[in-house]
Amino acid sequence: NHLHGQNTLHLDIYDEDAIKDEKIGSVIIDLHHLYDKGHIDNWFDIEEKHGKKSHGQIHLILHYEKLKI
Repeated sequence: NHLHGQNTLHLDIYDEDAIKDEKIGSVIIDLHHLYDKGHIDNWFDIEEKHGKKSHGQIHLILHYEKLKI
């Protein structure tokens, strides 16, 4: 089981820079499919604030297992 209200995953994507790491954009993932199927293997658009302009994509593979209590 997952905690109530935890239906999205928000990731901030940064570059790696010698001087300062800069935020490239964000990805917001709806976790309902992950909870239902147990995995996500997908490409996600990296977007600026408020869903504006895409800054490329990121490939994510996520696995979910229910706790056995």
